[in-house]
Amino acid sequence: MNYAAWELMDRRSGPGLHGRRWLRAGSRARYQRLVTGTVQRIRDEVGGAVRIVSGERAHSRTAKSSRHVPPEDRADPRERGDDAAVDLATAFLPALDLALLALRLMGQGVIPAGGVGVYPDFCHVDNRGTVKFWRGGGVSDADYARVTAAAQVARQAIRTRMEVG
Repeated sequence: MNYAAWELMDRRSGPGLHGRRWLRAGSRARYQRLVTGTVQRIRDEVGGAVRIVSGERAHSRTAKSSRHVPPEDRADPRERGDDAAVDLATAFLPALDLALLALRLMGQGVIPAGGVGVYPDFCHVDNRGTVKFWRGGGVSDADYARVTAAAQVARQAIRTRMEVG
């Protein structure tokens, strides 16, 4: 694996890199599944360094059911699956292209279905089990239309694979 555990740990849990910690007992295993099943495969497809901007968090300002937050701490009990989330960026690929790549890989069955959020400087990816998508502030209507179209293609490909078996 090309990632260190500290890259995924809550950045606010302690001072410096060595002060970080997992927030819950199951956090390491959840993030191990996300990294090996999703993040590493995205990195391999890109052929270069994909930086983890954010991993686990104690809370989220923007979403009550954020996949960054441990399942036990999510506000909505229906959203307490065994999933995790990361925000990713590369120095050589725009966030939009990273989001489109993640959706394509989901449609191809290379990575598990999940949520993909596109923001101006990073792409959110999680492994919730269903294709969801959204945009952050600063993403143009034209770019979001591309994400919407890619998500629809991914959903259709997943449905087709399920029907064919």
